[in-house]
Amino acid sequence: IQAAAVMMAAGCWFRAGLGFLPGQSGLVDYPFIVIGTVLVGIAQPFFQCTPPLLSAMWFANNERSTSTAVALNFNQIGIATAFLVGGGMATTSGGLENYFGLIAVATTIITVGTLLQFENEPEIPPSASELEKKIRGEKE
Repeated sequence: IQAAAVMMAAGCWFRAGLGFLPGQSGLVDYPFIVIGTVLVGIAQPFFQCTPPLLSAMWFANNERSTSTAVALNFNQIGIATAFLVGGGMATTSGGLENYFGLIAVATTIITVGTLLQFENEPEIPPSASELEKKIRGEKE
């Protein structure tokens, strides 16, 4: 997750450049937009496919379906929000610059939080079955 977050932030910055900052202007060159989009595309499956794994590691058996459903649905809500905000902002070249900049800044903030706070597994297993797996050395 942490590596994917860094890749996502790097991709967003490749697409954004610095054109959205005061005193700067212009979209980055097309090859940078392509590189950024490819990096974001490589990182995306890590966020879309990990909710069941994280639920298995962090929640008891009776909580896993709810936690997975919440994570998957909020992932889709985030994608829909990006389409709505992007569609509203990216009506001009300057708007597209600002949209890319907003996404790059937001992704960077979230990446820093992920790097500082994300843990692979809880110190205390959430259920007896996870405790048994940990004792036996099994992985999900």
